[in-house]
Amino acid sequence: MYTALAGINTFDTALSVVSDNIANANTTGWKTNTVDFGDLVSGLIATPNAANAVAAGAGSTVLGVETNFTTGAEIQTGTWSDLMIQGGGFFSVENPTSTDVSYTRDGSFQINAAGDLTDLNGNEVLGVSGGGATAPIVIADPSKYTSFSVDQFGNLTGTTSGGVVTPLGQVALTTFSNSNGLIRMGENDYTAGANAGTATTGAPGTGQAGTITSGALEGSNVDLTQQMVDLIDYQADYQANSKSISIGSEDLQTVVNLIR
Repeated sequence: MYTALAGINTFDTALSVVSDNIANANTTGWKTNTVDFGDLVSGLIATPNAANAVAAGAGSTVLGVETNFTTGAEIQTGTWSDLMIQGGGFFSVENPTSTDVSYTRDGSFQINAAGDLTDLNGNEVLGVSGGGATAPIVIADPSKYTSFSVDQFGNLTGTTSGGVVTPLGQVALTTFSNSNGLIRMGENDYTAGANAGTATTGAPGTGQAGTITSGALEGSNVDLTQQMVDLIDYQADYQANSKSISIGSEDLQTVVNLIR
């Protein structure tokens, strides 16, 4: 029964992961998570040939949850401040109060009253400021510009009513040697975990960083058909392990009745 219990715990986690993917199928920049399964052993089973002892199985466990960081579908919005990353990398955003930096694939940005380019949570979007450093992108007196644009390399420009184009900053992208080392923080943000490896921040289109598409957002990369297949599969596995516990319980009850 303990072996079946291990299986129940494993597939309960798997069902939670699949349900999470389905629930976020329309979340901007969402990345699909998959479960890695592993076996458990409790010891060795003696055999006539001692040199060929067999490990006794003790069920299954979850070795980890991996994230698929492939680029999601392009969703056109027509809003210049909606930015999509075509390829690798993350936008870097800084909490204006704590100055903590987090990373996101959600490019739903806007200009606030102070002229800061921010995400929907009020975090400031970081730009390339020279020498590999970053700083929040701030637009002095945004009212003087009639339009803004961002090119594929993240260069932000403003155009006045007289047609004068002014460079206003360059959006930075950060790549990691191991993106699966990032830790989900909620609200489409990640923070760099101990296993994220080396972080490289620079201009879009350089190194491993992708390019920028303005006027579009990245949809999730969830394959709903595959998720529904996995959901049915894991639910059947969960029920099979539950049935094993029921049968084990019935067998124990039979033994108890024999003793009586």
